[in-house]
Amino acid sequence: MASAAAAALLGGLAVAGAASAQAIDAGDYIPAPDGVQLGLVYAQFSHAGSLYADGDKVDDEAELDTAISIFRYVRFGKIGDKTFNWQVIQPYGRVSAGGSTSALGSATGFADTILVATYWPVENHETGSYFGVSGYAYLPTGEYDGDAAINLGENRWRGVIQAVYSQKLSDRWVGEVAGDVTLFGENDDLGGARLEQDPTWRVQGFARYMIDDANEANLRLMYVRHGETELANLARNDDGETVSAMVTWRHSFRPTLQLMTQLGTDLSVDNGFKEDARLQFRLVNVF
Repeated sequence: MASAAAAALLGGLAVAGAASAQAIDAGDYIPAPDGVQLGLVYAQFSHAGSLYADGDKVDDEAELDTAISIFRYVRFGKIGDKTFNWQVIQPYGRVSAGGSTSALGSATGFADTILVATYWPVENHETGSYFGVSGYAYLPTGEYDGDAAINLGENRWRGVIQAVYSQKLSDRWVGEVAGDVTLFGENDDLGGARLEQDPTWRVQGFARYMIDDANEANLRLMYVRHGETELANLARNDDGETVSAMVTWRHSFRPTLQLMTQLGTDLSVDNGFKEDARLQFRLVNVF
């Protein structure tokens, strides 16, 4: 496909959801004691250097770069003898296209605010068994221009239900699996037309190795089944699958201060940009 056609493939759909909160990190579903608060800061950078349609590479000169900062607050509490938390997440950053798709432009600003609540019906510290369920609400607060191809905000509501199970396997190994479904509201202003989207499904699996009390290495594999979009009542045939991998090193400077360093890549993409590399840092302070 010529580069102009490749740009047209994405030109009608905003590059939204710069931060997907339900793409979790290992250990996120280990509950903390009542009253504990967390302050988290993320720095995420990614580069995509090719564009795919129906599983085939259609443009190897298409580029998309992101630089996103995320600020996250978490507070833990109790309902009876069970743990819950509530969270507020606010991303800010820049997304810019280049190469053959440079005509898509760029966007800088706030993405949509995300509210999260998690409840643990199962938390057994003796066996290292935890099961938690979360609800996410993406509020349409991010910066958005209906005539732009790239946006940080989505101009629509989004809701997610996620369930995660974590199990200690030995003194050194922990396995975790997560699944979620995303339901999308309507965007009534995408180039003057209405955008609708079918549900998106996601599965994540983690293998965690505890090196010592202060260090951990882990691997995440993630599968996403993207829901098809419909623009002005016309199906876009853009549903498909994405498979990605990420490795993480976690280091605790002290019990209340932790840094994660992460490197990831897309292994396969059916539709859209394919990420060559993703570099992320996450700093957590417990107070």
